[in-house]
Amino acid sequence: MAEIPQFRLGELESKLLTLHALNELGPCTNLQLIAFMSQSDAMNYFDLQSALYDLAQRGQVIKEPVSGDDLYTITPMGQEAIGLFLGRLGESILYKVDEAVPAFREQMRRQKELFSSISHEGRNEYHAKMGIMEGSMRLMQLDLSLPTAELAGRFSDNWQGKAREIYDFIIKTLSGEDLQ
Repeated sequence: MAEIPQFRLGELESKLLTLHALNELGPCTNLQLIAFMSQSDAMNYFDLQSALYDLAQRGQVIKEPVSGDDLYTITPMGQEAIGLFLGRLGESILYKVDEAVPAFREQMRRQKELFSSISHEGRNEYHAKMGIMEGSMRLMQLDLSLPTAELAGRFSDNWQGKAREIYDFIIKTLSGEDLQ
């Protein structure tokens, strides 16, 4: 995990940077924003949460609950604030965020396409549920029953890097195509 930035933004700058990130990334969950700010070394957790709370209270972002998290979307009032006050942010912090956006947007896209979760069904039964989405269509879903949480976690963690390869193997094998 990235270290807390040595230079802390003021309250106004934190809000503007949060609005700018949402404007560039599009709607994001709280966890996605935490990851983005941490990976780009732009803002710490506490400043982000304070900024999000204040922005939601002022109507500059909309906060909607979604599956165990909150989804934040910038509003027209938030976009207006960016237009009026973005110049208050230093060029270096804007550059850092703008440079990090494309890679993080791609990471968010991959997370939407490839999903995995773990559930505990009984004493020695864990399920690793993994799948691939394309738009709103579910291409494939696996539900594997495993004896330990550690093994289910390992399967889930490896899914992101192996999903396409596994999907291709299954399609070629079941269709009877040559695997060379």
